[in-house]
Amino acid sequence: MSAPRPTTGRKRSNSRSGQRGGTTSSPVTVTFLGGLGDVGRNCTVVSQDGKLLVIDFGVMFPDPAVIPGVRQILPDMEWLKSRADDVVGLVLTHGHEDHLGGVPHFLRSIATPLYGSALTMALAEHKVTEAQLSHRTSYHLLHDGQRRRIGPFDVEVLPITHSVPQSLCVVLHTPAGALVHTGDFKIDPSPVDGRLTDLGRLRALGDEGIALLMADSTNADRPGRSASETEIGATLRRLFSERPDRRLIVSCFASHLHRIQQVCDAAADEGRVVVPVGRSMVNNFRIARQLGVLDLPEHALYGVEQLERFAPSELCIVCTGSQGEPGAALSQIASGAHSDVTPRDGDTVILSSHPIPGNERAVFRMVSRLARQGAEVIHDGHEMVHTSGHAQRDELRDLHEACRPRWFVPIEGEFHMLARHAQLARELGMKAKRVLTLTDGAQITLKGNELQVRAGVPAPYHYVDGTLDDPDAEVIGERLALTSGFVHVTVVLDTQGRLAAAPDVASRGWLDTTKHADVVEALADEVAESVERTVNASRASPDAEEIERAIRRAAGRFVGTRTQRRPAISAAVISLM
Repeated sequence: MSAPRPTTGRKRSNSRSGQRGGTTSSPVTVTFLGGLGDVGRNCTVVSQDGKLLVIDFGVMFPDPAVIPGVRQILPDMEWLKSRADDVVGLVLTHGHEDHLGGVPHFLRSIATPLYGSALTMALAEHKVTEAQLSHRTSYHLLHDGQRRRIGPFDVEVLPITHSVPQSLCVVLHTPAGALVHTGDFKIDPSPVDGRLTDLGRLRALGDEGIALLMADSTNADRPGRSASETEIGATLRRLFSERPDRRLIVSCFASHLHRIQQVCDAAADEGRVVVPVGRSMVNNFRIARQLGVLDLPEHALYGVEQLERFAPSELCIVCTGSQGEPGAALSQIASGAHSDVTPRDGDTVILSSHPIPGNERAVFRMVSRLARQGAEVIHDGHEMVHTSGHAQRDELRDLHEACRPRWFVPIEGEFHMLARHAQLARELGMKAKRVLTLTDGAQITLKGNELQVRAGVPAPYHYVDGTLDDPDAEVIGERLALTSGFVHVTVVLDTQGRLAAAPDVASRGWLDTTKHADVVEALADEVAESVERTVNASRASPDAEEIERAIRRAAGRFVGTRTQRRPAISAAVISLM
C-alpha cells in the first residue's frame, strides 16, 4: 500500500515568483555522470545527509567508425567508487538499455539494492543473473504513486508513459524542496495499457513547490506532439490484412512491449502464429508473459525451430535488429547468416522503429540487402509503423506548465537537444539564470532557495571492449590509425652499428605490395638513408630508441608524401653488437 502523502501546510502562488524552497538549510547535491550531451549512458546521482542515491546506470552504443572495437560506453565510476560506502540504492526509471544496461558493471564495483517497477526489476534481474552477480544486490518493487524511504531519501514514483511499460517518474522530497526526474517520457493520451502520465500529481507538486525539474530532452527539437502508440496498431492491422499470403517479419526493440503487443494482436486478427527471434526478444517475451505485461496465448506462440511447420501466410516473425546491429537477428537474416531464418522472395519486412542518430547508414545497408533478396521493406518513411517514446515540444510545454519549477536542468539528449529544451523553458517564462544547460560531470547544490553550480567531477567515457573494459583514449586512437593500415619497418645493425642489410618493410592494409613493389623498395631506401644519417651524425653510437624515432619519421614522411595515406607506423631495431 502506498504511504500517505504529507502536505506542506502552506499554499503557494502559481507564478514562479511565488515559489519557495525547503524549510531547512540542509544542502542537496545533484551530480550528472551521463546523458548530458549524448543519447545514452544516463546516470544521475543525488547526495543528501552524506548518502548517495543513483538514478539509472545505462549504456551507450558507439558508432564503430568513430570508436572501433568498443561494444558499449558507460558512465565513469571512479567518483562513485570513491564513495561506494555511501551509496544506498540504484533506482531504475525504466527498462531500456540506455538506463539499465550498465547495471551488471555497476554491481561489480558497488553492491547495492535495486529499485524499480516489476517489469524493470525483472529485466534487471535477468541481466544480473546472467552476469552471476545476484549476491551483490536485492530487488525492491516500486508501485505507481508509492512513497518510501531509501536511506535518508524520501522517494515518490509516478506513472509516466514511454515506449516500454511501467516507466516511472522519480520525485525526491528533500530538505531543499522536491526534485523531479522524469526519466524518458511522453504524454500519451491513449497508451496501450491505459496507464497515463500522472500530470495531476505533478500539478499538485507544482503547487507545493518543485525546486528542480530534470526532464527528458530527446525530442525538444520536434514541434507538436508525438503520435499515440495505439495509432501504430491500426497501421499494423491494415498492413497485415493487405498481405494475406506473405510471410511477415516485424523488427523492433525487444523492450518495446507495447509495440510487440500490437504486433501480436494484429497477427492474431489474421490467424497467424508469432515466432520471436533473437536472444533478447525471446527473453523479453518470456518475462513479459510471466508478468502479464504481454497478452499472448500459448497456442499462438512458437519457437524458431518450429518455423517449417507453417506456411508463409501463417507466420509473423518478431525479431531484434531494427537498428542494423551487426550481430542482431534481422542483420543476420538480411546477410543470409541466420541459422534458422532464410530471407525469401516475397517476404514483407516491417521496421517498426526509427534509426537512432548514427545508425542510419547501417539500417539502410540492411534494408538494401533485404530488398536484393526480394523482400518488401516497410519503414516509417513509408507508413506510420513507429512513433517516438519521447515528448515533443507541446508535451514538454504541458510538463513545464504542470511543474513550474524554481530551477530547470534539461537532461537526456545531445547538447543541441538540451539547448532547445532550455530555450523552451525560457519561452515559457523561466528566468534565464534559473535554466541550466549542463554537461556530464556537472554538480549543483541546492540549499534553501539557492542553487550553486560546483566545479564538478570527471565524467569521461568508460569503454567496454569484449570481456575487458576501459581501453584508454590512446588505444582508441591507435585503432583509428589502423583503419588506414599499418607499416612496420625492421632494421638490423651490424657489430659496427651500421646497416647489416636493407631494411625490411611489412604492411597490412596500406597498399598491394605486389602491385606496388617499387614503392616498398623506395621506402626501404628512404629508411636506409635516414639510418645512415643518424649514425653518421652521432658522436657516440646512437641507441636503438634514437634510430627507431628516425625510422618512424622517415617512413611517415615518405608514406604521407608518396601515397597520401596515413597508416600506423612502427619500427624495430635489432643490433648484432
